[in-house]
Amino acid sequence: MKYFIFLLTFLFSFKAYSGPDSTAVKPRYAVAEKLATAVRFKTISALEPEDFKYEEFTNLHAYLADAFPLAHERLQVEVINNYSLLFTWQGQNSALKPVLFMAHMDVVPVEAASEEDWLEEPFAGVVKDGFVWGRGTMDDKYRVVTMLEAVERLLEQGYEPERTLYLAFGHDEEIGGDEGAGKISEHLQQLGVQLEAVFDEGLAVAEDVIPGIKEPLALVGTAAKGSLNLLLTVKGEGGHSSAPPSETPIGILSRAISRLHQNPFKPRLTSTTRESMEILTERMGGKYKFAMRHYGLFKKKILKKLAEDQATDVLIRTKLVPTIIAGGEKNNVLPRQATAVLNVRILNGETDQTVIDYVRKVIKDERVEISQYGVYTPSSPETPTDTWVYDALKSTILHTFPDALVVPALFPGATDARHYSNLTSNIFRFAPQVVNRESAQLVHNVNERIGMDVLEKSIGFYTTLVLNTCGSAEIEHLADLEDAFYGIISE
Repeated sequence: MKYFIFLLTFLFSFKAYSGPDSTAVKPRYAVAEKLATAVRFKTISALEPEDFKYEEFTNLHAYLADAFPLAHERLQVEVINNYSLLFTWQGQNSALKPVLFMAHMDVVPVEAASEEDWLEEPFAGVVKDGFVWGRGTMDDKYRVVTMLEAVERLLEQGYEPERTLYLAFGHDEEIGGDEGAGKISEHLQQLGVQLEAVFDEGLAVAEDVIPGIKEPLALVGTAAKGSLNLLLTVKGEGGHSSAPPSETPIGILSRAISRLHQNPFKPRLTSTTRESMEILTERMGGKYKFAMRHYGLFKKKILKKLAEDQATDVLIRTKLVPTIIAGGEKNNVLPRQATAVLNVRILNGETDQTVIDYVRKVIKDERVEISQYGVYTPSSPETPTDTWVYDALKSTILHTFPDALVVPALFPGATDARHYSNLTSNIFRFAPQVVNRESAQLVHNVNERIGMDVLEKSIGFYTTLVLNTCGSAEIEHLADLEDAFYGIISE
């Protein structure tokens, strides 16, 4: 997920795992070592089932049981579809709808060509100089570890939730999540569960994103784009390259791609992005505030301005880009077929059919066959922000990041949260850490790493989010409980 969205960075060094020993180090170092150990399990998503190393997931399960004994002893723990985990912390008031915190245990592969560029081995789980290095530190094992750590410490303090809390950890988010989060959602639906809210990965606290706004922006994903892959196919007669026809499959395909590049989808503001802009321009003041208040008059100028930056252009239009092109096998043989895969990120309000219709209209060539390729994910519903649960999340963010300006926003990617839209209308995509444009580039990249301060913030965030959403039978005890918790992580 390479957006201005995600996560920070950092480094650490660690020995081979021989069982947890939390008494040997201060709590902050113990958490770093727990994450480092989790990184060593090569829980890589693979498109083909035979390429999955399933034993890595079961070994990670066993490690988590050792690292977080109270959570495994006092919460109900279920293994869903063999490799995903569902924890249930039963609340005292069964009349309240549960909330669900989610993360994923799988990671993307490390490209063979990039291995020599890693300063530390990507699966070594190195802890050094205040940072944890390795694949999955940022996306997304740090949230698995910090959620469980927050629950573990709350259990140590004797906390009992009023509302039931689920922790859902999928095993295949990086390839769509159908077998992980999809099966967890099906399981909950079969139990008749309706959720109050879902909290997943997504946007983060972004620094230096918009000129004129000094505060860091805590961007909460209240909607997400859809995704679609299209396969373009052009067929020809083939032959020898010494006597080519006036048009070849590669030439026809190239022209089609060029037309799509020159004619992007029309820009528009969704209700989510409009809400974002209204909050931001109020803070920016002056001409920006005036223009947004009179959007009907300044619509073209506003959209043109947003289209000038890569980070904001994705918020106002469906985006299409070729990611795989194939055609030809020998330098002097004309290929009989050329193909291209187009990855499309669909703006809310559009569908796979409207995308296909637009692509066909722009290409204007019947020789280019257009078909869907792979899984289609519709854009998400838009989560309302005039609810108590959004206020609880906002309060949690401001408690953890007091200088931030909280802004609902469109998430340009897709996460496992999409599998729970049948169980709640309140889905929030937020990663509790501060990022800038440079640090966000480390997601899915070489030298992925995360810092100790990010881990501490994340534990504090999820602890506060539990308190703010799940409540307690003894509300007056919460302040003391929170003070005790923050005393632990500040050691």
